[in-house]
Amino acid sequence: MLAQPGPFSDLPTTKEARCTPMIRGFGLFCKINFNHYSALDLFSCSMNTIKIHDHPCPTCGARHPGWKRHAAYDRYLIGFDEGAVCSHSVVVTRFMCQSCRSTHALLPEFVIPFKSHSLLFVLAVLKDYFLSHLTVGQLCAKYEITPATLYSWKAAFLKDKRLWLGALQDSLTSAAKFLAFLSKEGLEHHLDEFFAITNRSLLQTRITIRGNGMFAPD
Repeated sequence: MLAQPGPFSDLPTTKEARCTPMIRGFGLFCKINFNHYSALDLFSCSMNTIKIHDHPCPTCGARHPGWKRHAAYDRYLIGFDEGAVCSHSVVVTRFMCQSCRSTHALLPEFVIPFKSHSLLFVLAVLKDYFLSHLTVGQLCAKYEITPATLYSWKAAFLKDKRLWLGALQDSLTSAAKFLAFLSKEGLEHHLDEFFAITNRSLLQTRITIRGNGMFAPD
């Protein structure tokens, strides 16, 4: 059944693949019709609704880490708003755990760590790729991306589709059907489950931290 995530049988097992350098806020998609909001509006709404003190520390596991604001940085967030590509500058806050002194960025569910394009943007591109009659050239022109970017998103999507559904269900479910599921209850109810089990976000490809201990913008 598509209504339940699969067994996540193909998970990475290395220490690097299991690190979770950010705090993720989930639950906004089940409260609003996200198709009616711009990427910037969604970000602002998310930051106003996420309760940071409800989140344990991803590093030491402290349930009440006494989060303190540590730093902030600008990042780009690209959305496809009202039929046009829009680039926004948003401010991401990093918080420090008072138990282990580790720092973590707070990101809402539709922001893909280490990527400028929002999750909704990438899914819109993939929906056009699998369902529309646009050529690759036309699709890349519409969304202002390169073919290499398109194919990297496709590969990440198909990999996460298999993780989400499990090998057997993946083979029985088309990409179009899985996209339809995501656009409904998948995004609204199961993104947090995917994150909790895989220790990364949907369509997140970069999962390591710099070896020198310096943080890279999430």
